[in-house]
Amino acid sequence: MKKSLYAIAWVSLTAINSANAAINPGTVTNQGIVTQGRADEVVQRYVQNTLAFLYLIAVLYGLWGGFNILTASGDEEKVKKGKTIIINALIWIVVIFLVGTIVEFLINAILV
Repeated sequence: MKKSLYAIAWVSLTAINSANAAINPGTVTNQGIVTQGRADEVVQRYVQNTLAFLYLIAVLYGLWGGFNILTASGDEEKVKKGKTIIINALIWIVVIFLVGTIVEFLINAILV
């Protein structure tokens, strides 16, 4: 199960990188290394890609919590564990959003 989650995460990251390259042609090499652009654009691109990855992990973690609830078979301890996982995933999503907003504000304040 763990290996499949890693494979899904890898495929998703590759898709995000390809989409980013399609939106900004000529700024990303085949290895995903940014070679052109101002410093703030480069940093923002890295931050956006990292946040997209973290959102993906948080959603997969929430799905894992839902899977735990679905397979609990009436066991209250497993249901409680699944609910805790879902609540943690939602907290992660809120924190990731706040961190992304703060980092973008700081980048614009410092580099622009």
